[in-house]
Amino acid sequence: MSERGVKALKAEREEVMKVVRSLSAEEWEMPSDCDGWRVQDVIVHMADVCRAVVDPGALPPGVPGKTEATMDARVEARREWSSEKVLAEYEDLSGRAIEALGGLQDSAIGDNVIPLDDLGSYPMHLIANAFAFDHFCHLRNDLLQPNGPLDRPVPPSDELRIGATLEWLIAGVPQMSGEAMKTSVTKPIGLKITGPGGGEWTITPAPHDGLVGVAEGIASETAAVVTSPGSEFVIWATQRRPWRERDVKIEGDEACAASVLDALKLF
Repeated sequence: MSERGVKALKAEREEVMKVVRSLSAEEWEMPSDCDGWRVQDVIVHMADVCRAVVDPGALPPGVPGKTEATMDARVEARREWSSEKVLAEYEDLSGRAIEALGGLQDSAIGDNVIPLDDLGSYPMHLIANAFAFDHFCHLRNDLLQPNGPLDRPVPPSDELRIGATLEWLIAGVPQMSGEAMKTSVTKPIGLKITGPGGGEWTITPAPHDGLVGVAEGIASETAAVVTSPGSEFVIWATQRRPWRERDVKIEGDEACAASVLDALKLF
């Protein structure tokens, strides 16, 4: 179960609320680091993510099978909302989502696997981690400086928050990057995420008509080992910045590892 995901989301919601309650009228309209979205649009998106578990019937139409296009469409549908309405919606929906996601931690419900368009299929209890990741990533990388426009203290990237975020992202490695990942992983590649909440995994080639594998620990027979801090991994694995420009170290077959990193896109 993913109780850590619920706790991390609750902690991140408090940080988001601190920021949005302090925004000036000008700051609501500033462009975020998320292409085409203002600060207000990022908050709309986070509210709609929460709406998906508490009032899905009220979501604007999306684009079936295309998560990122759906996100853009739903943000566009709220573009003319006032900042006051956006804040009220986020506060209400995020609070109710935390309660709803807590109810999915019972194994009788939480172990059920559900499809999430092109993200893949996941046990329901892991949705809390997806929401925690969404908050963690947007707040630090799209809203706050140095990449975002807002000059506010950056919340901690501690074991709780990074750990919950990585649970979601690592679970997505076999599915989110699609065929690109399957064709790029020709030999086992070790992944070592350092710092609070980090860990070690091995990505292994896909069997015929299957998905690449991800197992805990660094296997003895790896072509290369990729090492990066957790907060850095979130940035380059989501392709917000190229991995070659971030804190990423490769030991072993660099070409083999680079092929995998080029294919990786998590969201």
